[in-house]
Amino acid sequence: MRWLAGDLHSHTVHSDGALTVDELASLAAAGGLDFVAVTDHNTVSHHPALAAAGRRAGVLLLPGQEVTRDTGHANAFGDIGWIDFRRPAADWLTETERRGGLLSVNHPLANDCAWRHPMPRRPRFAEIWHWTWQDRRWGGPLAWWLAWDPDVIPLGGSDFHSPAQGRPLGAPTTWVQCPGDDVLAGISAGRIAISSGRDAPLVLRVGDEIVVHGGDGTYLVNPDGGRRVVFGDRRSFRANPGPYRLESSDNSVIALVA
Repeated sequence: MRWLAGDLHSHTVHSDGALTVDELASLAAAGGLDFVAVTDHNTVSHHPALAAAGRRAGVLLLPGQEVTRDTGHANAFGDIGWIDFRRPAADWLTETERRGGLLSVNHPLANDCAWRHPMPRRPRFAEIWHWTWQDRRWGGPLAWWLAWDPDVIPLGGSDFHSPAQGRPLGAPTTWVQCPGDDVLAGISAGRIAISSGRDAPLVLRVGDEIVVHGGDGTYLVNPDGGRRVVFGDRRSFRANPGPYRLESSDNSVIALVA
């Protein structure tokens, strides 16, 4: 088992991105990422190019599709073929799972594409940390998560389209503890942590402990809202059920783990 760093939301020229699959892979490798999910809108035409491009760059490219409607988007992860965006969102979930994939609600509070689909049964995953969470002192995404379903596993994604937008790939970075390179198995098991970037402070759940890396001087916030100062670059604390987060002195969230 090892922790891999990646980005679970990106686009290429196969939809509305600016980079080819090879260019995206090279950018990911240059940024120190281990994996990137390529989730072009309503298409899987990029899937055949992923494995070879990933090998050339030395990064794992995960097949995905951003199932896209004006009433909300969702990422379908896995080499599972095309998911029909014209069907109700409940069918996206059923069909993705039937084919062995994973479905995640994307950027549920993002402007004109916030999540508004009725879901009799809710996906196990949601993209709680998206680039639109620009002021991380604002508790909206965390409040949405706990109100929607506190058992939902939080994911992070940059929604990268182009370097010209000034939003880097891997911001936020999603960390997955995997058996070998099987990132989807780690996601399915919920072994996930999110940080603001590849080299930012990080909080992990390891067994019955919460482990903080690079968090000297930050504040660890417990599931009940209690706060404590972190001293040292690597500290371990006894873990309770529920989400933990790291905050800076101005209450900005800098890392998160369920």
